[in-house]
Amino acid sequence: MATLAQYIAFHTLIDTGNFTETGLKLNLTQSSISHAISNLEAELDLSLIVRNRNNIVLTNEGKIVYEHISKILQEQQHLENTVSNLKNLIGGSLSVGTLPSVSLVLLPKILAYFEQHYPNLNIRLMEGDYDQIEEWINNGVVDVGFLVDPSLKNLVFDSVFSDELVCIMAKEHRLASEDKLYLEQLKDERWIMPKRTIDRDVSRILSQSKIFPNIVYELSVDQVILTMVNENLGISIMPTSLLIHAPNNLVQKKFYESYVRRVGIAHKRNIHLSPGALKFVEMAKYFASHL
Repeated sequence: MATLAQYIAFHTLIDTGNFTETGLKLNLTQSSISHAISNLEAELDLSLIVRNRNNIVLTNEGKIVYEHISKILQEQQHLENTVSNLKNLIGGSLSVGTLPSVSLVLLPKILAYFEQHYPNLNIRLMEGDYDQIEEWINNGVVDVGFLVDPSLKNLVFDSVFSDELVCIMAKEHRLASEDKLYLEQLKDERWIMPKRTIDRDVSRILSQSKIFPNIVYELSVDQVILTMVNENLGISIMPTSLLIHAPNNLVQKKFYESYVRRVGIAHKRNIHLSPGALKFVEMAKYFASHL
C-alpha cells in the first residue's frame, strides 16, 4: 500500500521540479527520494514521471494521480490543524441557543472574549424562547442553549446566574410609593404579561400564590412591555437582567418574599461537550459572576 511519505515525496518533487531541491526540502537524500517515487509507481503499477536530464515531466497518468494526492495532502493538513485545535481546547464550531435576556446582558461579553482569545472557534447564535431552545437542543440543532430550569428531563442543566424577579409599574401607579410589595397586593391589577414561552416564571409564581391575573395584554417583546407599563397601561413582573435599558422613570419594586429564576446552559444528556463548549460554559459563569 502506498504511504503518506511516498505521497509527500512525489508531490514535493513535482512542485520543486528536481530531486536535489526535493531532498533538501524534506531532509532526505536524492537516493531516498528516487526510491520513494519508484516504490509509489510500483505500488500503483503506473508510470508517473519521465526523468529528463534537466527536469521532471508528469505522464498523463501522473497528472491525474498528482491531483488526487494534492487533495489527500490538503485533507491531511486539515486533519492536523483540527487535532491541533482540539489539543489546544478550542476549534471548529459551536451552535448556541440564547434567550433575549442573555443576549442583552451576558452574551456580548462572552463573544468579545472568544473573538479576542479563540478566533478559530466559530460561534453560531440562534435566539428563541424556552420551548424553541429546548427543542433545538433535543434535536441537535444547537450544541448548548441558555434556559431557565428546563422542563425536559433528558437535558443536563448547568446553572450560570440567578435573576431576581421584580414588579414594574409607572411612576403614577398607586403602589409606586411602597418600599416593597406582597404578591397579594397585585391580584386586582391590570397585567401586561410576557408570553409563557418567553418567560414561564411569572405564570409560575402567580399560580403558586393562587393569583389569577387580569391580563390585558400578552406580548413577546420585552421592550414593548416596558414601554406599555411606563405608560401606566398595566403592571408586570420581569427579571432584573432585562431592566438595564428600561425607561428612567419606570418604577421597580422588590417583593418581601424573594422570587428568583435560575438561568443556565443546557445540553442533551449522554453527550460529551466539545472543548469549545466547555470553555463557553466556563466563561459564561465567569462573566455572570461580574454582572
